[in-house]
Amino acid sequence: MADRIKPERMRPEDYADGGSPMSRGATYVRKEIVSKGVGFGSALAIAISFTTHQSVLWAIIHGFFSWFYVIYYVLTR
Repeated sequence: MADRIKPERMRPEDYADGGSPMSRGATYVRKEIVSKGVGFGSALAIAISFTTHQSVLWAIIHGFFSWFYVIYYVLTR
């Protein structure tokens, strides 16, 4: 696969005379992916598990399974 060139973020001093890219009609799409940290499903599973079982160990285990535990909890309650 060919190497992709990552575009540099424009700084205010890089703008041409006349304003920002938005004033010139330019559109920028920014995509972000959570690469580190706890996602929403894991946080929800941990909260449900700790509230139900009062156990940190079970909360960690259920946080690992995240959405599977949330769906299981919804179907069995």
